Amino acid sequence: MTDFRPPSAALEAERPKRRLPIQVANEAKMISATIDLMRLHPVDDITSRMIAEASGTATNYISRYYGGRDGLMLAVAAELGHRISDLVRSEESAIGFDQPGRFIPRIMAIPEVDMWFRVYRYLTSRNLPGVPDHDKPALVTSIEEAISLIFGLEGDYVPICANIFITYIMGNAAFGGFIGTSDEQAESALAAMATMVGLLVEQQGGSARP
Repeated sequence: MTDFRPPSAALEAERPKRRLPIQVANEAKMISATIDLMRLHPVDDITSRMIAEASGTATNYISRYYGGRDGLMLAVAAELGHRISDLVRSEESAIGFDQPGRFIPRIMAIPEVDMWFRVYRYLTSRNLPGVPDHDKPALVTSIEEAISLIFGLEGDYVPICANIFITYIMGNAAFGGFIGTSDEQAESALAAMATMVGLLVEQQGGSARP
């Protein structure tokens, strides 16, 4: 059975400190059900009713626990980030940052990575509010947390890597045709970021395997 983790710290700050066990269980069910639905449907096609039916919860739980569908999707992104982190740190890393060639197509073939990208692409089209006590939008905070978790990176370079990710990877996916960037440029940016992160993690004495 999957070991579900609580949503990101940024989301936790928006909720009451004390959460009843039934709420924690329902949140885990909704996150799991949403990920299962994403294996079969585009994010835009997944409705609150579908999530409620698949998780055995009520549709109003999404608003009650997450403040709406976008909040749930941020929590889904956080859970997928944990799963990808587990893959990165596995003995036989499924990500293969050090393997040359076709970097983006190769990592996108991993279901967790593909879903993680799709959630963030969806969320970039949403006007998400800022996180209390933070100057950054909830989406940016969520991406920074994911970058830190997946790569094992800390400090001032986390926002820089998140900026590269947003600009060149998600930006190209959403607006490549408009701004004139290509898949090859996005590929080079992500490979360069992986190399840079590897050096930074090594400097920090980290144990991530980029």
